[in-house]
Amino acid sequence: MIRHRLLISFLSGFIFFTLAGATENVLPAGVSIHQLDNGLRVLLVENPALPMVGVNVVVKVGSAYESFATSGMSHMLEHLLFNGTTTRTQKQLYDDVDRIGGYNNANTADYYTNFMMVVPAEHIREGMEIQADMLFHSTLPKNKFEKEKGIVLEEISKTLADPNAQLERNANGLLYRGHALSLPTLGTYATIEHMGRDAVQAFYKNNYVPNNMLMSVIGNFNSAEMLRAIREIYGKAAPGLVRHQSSAEWATGFEVPVSVPEKAPLYFRFYDGKTAHLQFFYPLKTDNDPAFFNLFDVALEKNQQGLEDKLKKKFPNSIQRVDLFSHNSPLKRFLEVNLTLSRAKLPDGIEDAVNQAISGMHFKLSAERVTAEVAKTRTAFLKNIEKPHMFGIFNAYTFAVKGIEGVLDSYSSGPLMRAAKKLENFKIHATPLRLLQEPAANDDVRAESNKLVQKVFHNPQSNSSLIVVQNPASKLLAIHYLFKHKAALEQKYGKNAAALLQDCFGQRLKSAPYSAQSARFGLSVKVNDNPYFPMDNIYLDPDFGYIRVEALADDVPGVIKFLNSVMRDFKPTRDEFNKARKKFRRIAAMNAGGDAAKKLFKRIYKNLIFNTVPQAAPKPDYQTLLQFASDYFQAGNSIISVVSPLEAQQINRLFSDYTAAGKAGAWPVFRQDLKMPSKDVHIDSAGHGSRAYLFYGFVQKIDPADAPALQALSLILSDKIIFDIREKQGLAYHMSAGVSTRGDKALFYINQGTRPENVQKLLPQYPGFFKMDMLKDLTEATLQKSLNMYLGRMMFRRLSSINRAYYLAHSLYFDNNVNYDHDFLQALKNIKKADVLRVAKKYMHALHPVSVTVH
Repeated sequence: MIRHRLLISFLSGFIFFTLAGATENVLPAGVSIHQLDNGLRVLLVENPALPMVGVNVVVKVGSAYESFATSGMSHMLEHLLFNGTTTRTQKQLYDDVDRIGGYNNANTADYYTNFMMVVPAEHIREGMEIQADMLFHSTLPKNKFEKEKGIVLEEISKTLADPNAQLERNANGLLYRGHALSLPTLGTYATIEHMGRDAVQAFYKNNYVPNNMLMSVIGNFNSAEMLRAIREIYGKAAPGLVRHQSSAEWATGFEVPVSVPEKAPLYFRFYDGKTAHLQFFYPLKTDNDPAFFNLFDVALEKNQQGLEDKLKKKFPNSIQRVDLFSHNSPLKRFLEVNLTLSRAKLPDGIEDAVNQAISGMHFKLSAERVTAEVAKTRTAFLKNIEKPHMFGIFNAYTFAVKGIEGVLDSYSSGPLMRAAKKLENFKIHATPLRLLQEPAANDDVRAESNKLVQKVFHNPQSNSSLIVVQNPASKLLAIHYLFKHKAALEQKYGKNAAALLQDCFGQRLKSAPYSAQSARFGLSVKVNDNPYFPMDNIYLDPDFGYIRVEALADDVPGVIKFLNSVMRDFKPTRDEFNKARKKFRRIAAMNAGGDAAKKLFKRIYKNLIFNTVPQAAPKPDYQTLLQFASDYFQAGNSIISVVSPLEAQQINRLFSDYTAAGKAGAWPVFRQDLKMPSKDVHIDSAGHGSRAYLFYGFVQKIDPADAPALQALSLILSDKIIFDIREKQGLAYHMSAGVSTRGDKALFYINQGTRPENVQKLLPQYPGFFKMDMLKDLTEATLQKSLNMYLGRMMFRRLSSINRAYYLAHSLYFDNNVNYDHDFLQALKNIKKADVLRVAKKYMHALHPVSVTVH
């Protein structure tokens, strides 16, 4: 389902980034557009402040150009391009990227396949040579074809275990009937199992030609030199005539399907979820304009709560929640009203009530709200220029559908102004397509070379800590509040008290008059983490909460003064408390379903391996939350990290009144350490799911000084184990393996999901992966490759100012050393083969292994 989210083009930030008096449609310095003789279109964006360069190549082919017979071929081809070229084997491809500390990845969607290469600036030519080799000279080796099928089948099985993916697939099949958009991007079991290499080879030769590609490059480079390199590396490829298959019965690409859904009172579909969903899809009479849908989504957010309240009041026993989504594709556009029902039986009059509410809905936005979106967009731009890999990812769809011009159109404020004008009188009167989805019966993801910290201020009376980093070149202010002792305080005051309180704070900032001030600063505030976002998992710790603040650095004193005033003695209102409690009840209800086997698996193995989080008191009532706030949400219980252009002493003065008002606490620090099992453990449990989940591991007591060497050993073992199970055998899609150190203990482990029929193949193999024989072919070069690969990934996580601030605070809290994270990565750079062999011999022998299987 093509749901429009606020993924505004990276370059849209330039709308408000031109200097005062600059004329509209003038490109900023460092931005240029080119086309090679072979048809490859190129956009260059210089950012000399970055240590890395990101190159994204968008191939204009995806699932929107497939049929039932070829469904999943674009995605399968994406996998195969990592298996070898005419000059490199699969292993050489991986090694060459790791050797230069690069990140090489790809993703497939409906209208594109996107290839991203991000490397330190000094290695960009080598990185582009590898990428071009894959794009134009891949061999799709026959001996790798079946293995890749296995991996894709694993990926498909993962989506089939996700109820939300099933809901989306069912709706797409109806909304885009007769068009390739109705098919899943990954393909189906049947199409992948019957897919032939020759057909994929022909698909590759037809689509992977330079005139069917667009390239974007962002980072630290000289445009003239970069363009010469692109011509030398990518310009050698010959252009071709791209032919897309279609027929009278089946449309692809931008063709409008002949067949349309026949009229019916109600469509029915079934999925593996716990609740019924009644979905109304209203056709929208508007063009495929990103600016319109940007503001339209803002208007939907404004209307959602009122619609929910109205419908719940009329149907109190039938509706659990109401969600509004926009769908924007090149073919059709819809407003979706999604009602989560308490029961599948539809109450009388529900359709008339929804239609009446939608037809009376107003979408006009105030001038202040549009101005706020302007500031938000600029803030987003400044955040993204610190992460070169995000440029191509965010813009891939726009490049594929609208071309470079579609991205550059965002330079002008015109599209947003026209969109705001269009919304003033926008109304929806169309007849919706209705779909009822009911539960089906079933069995129950840069390590800084220098220390970033210039100054740490600690007030012994209030026990507050302030870490300040000055970055004179930055135009962004990042403030990270780490609130300590969550486990101990929730044990006293109540489960999820921190999440409730922080949500109340988020509500306060969104309310008037606070929202007007925060909009003026371009303030972006995050108060709670999402465990389903890979980069959020750094926050999944039971002993701290956080607030992440990013804003324009135009008025740093004003931002800090505003935040101090809001945070000092913050007390949530009863209404804020009720809304937060209601929200988390919804989330709990939504998470009640899903993959039950996976949830059982996690619960079992984590209880065996990790020490138990202190049991929390029952969820707090309003008065208890106020008491919790006085201990938790105050300067004495926080570590504040600030990255800004201002000097450290100036930042300290701006915070001085706030930090001095804190009060010292005497609560213990809780770290979720590893247990030492006293005997062998083997658990085999029935999860009644479509996937099986397996864990094998053992814990050893270690010298903490060996942690860097054990991390290096983990990289070697992880690479070997995952390569064997996933790449050689095709028995997994996502999995993890290696060594995890916590304090004075280390866990050697394998953790994976797989199809149930693979369990007996895998279990006997696990102990053998933790033998010294696994390291017999280890060389210094292999080790260096793995270390560079890991350090490159760590560099990614530390590119943004707010993430740097996080790592500084985390190091100070848990290790009492603000530079612990930096020092650990520096030590890791110096690890040698002898160090790895030493710790392997010392610790890598199974003592009371733990084995858990849920299937």
